[in-house]
Amino acid sequence: MKKIILLFSFLTFCLGSVLTQAQDLQIPPGSVVRMTNCVITDGRFSFNDVVERARELDFDDNAPNMIFFRRPIYTTPQYQADWDFQIAGYYSSYTEMVDRRVSSGNSSYGRLPISCGSPMVVRNIPANQGDGLAAETAMLTRFCSLNEGTSTRGAYNRLRTAAENVAAAGNNTLLQMWLPGVGGELNANFDFVLAQVGSTRQELTERMDMQRDGFRPFRGNTSPAFSCDRPSMWATNRVYQAAN
Repeated sequence: MKKIILLFSFLTFCLGSVLTQAQDLQIPPGSVVRMTNCVITDGRFSFNDVVERARELDFDDNAPNMIFFRRPIYTTPQYQADWDFQIAGYYSSYTEMVDRRVSSGNSSYGRLPISCGSPMVVRNIPANQGDGLAAETAMLTRFCSLNEGTSTRGAYNRLRTAAENVAAAGNNTLLQMWLPGVGGELNANFDFVLAQVGSTRQELTERMDMQRDGFRPFRGNTSPAFSCDRPSMWATNRVYQAAN
């Protein structure tokens, strides 16, 4: 009997270790995203006009894999006073980004009535796969800071838990962690950006209403790994996507 109890205890310990390792996942490499904020320089053009003109540009093999134009809906007054929208270009790696930008020379955005500021680059780490994105949808972003004694890996695992719980409740909004890469503020007062993107605008707002109604996405992972400020909301428009 004593041997059986010891064997059971050993198996329980091993199983618990396996489950812990399965849940404590390594952060995947993610994609590389070059972001820059822009203003529209010609008062005759609206944001929608700029999007439509951008979609008509000729993108070659040196273009990003995907390009999104993001218009602020609810963001800080400072942002909206300084900028009209943000451009995000997605690449598979830093090497791909640098090689393509060196080869492309002057950007085709020069044919648009816009002026853009200094770019920054982030690693975009998805916590789930989502349902794909419509050509026009909505996004929330929040600046987040790690709590003392926690790691980026712990925060990523917490986001995975949240994404799984929300999906089990019937909503598959894309959840992403943006880790600072190169450029941007050298002494930023945040550790990462938490981004939520709905496959449609309605999917995102339904997720917001789930939490308004009391849904708690972090059940099963109660470790307070990070804290975030209020979200900003954006309308995001896909301008280009390379053929697979």
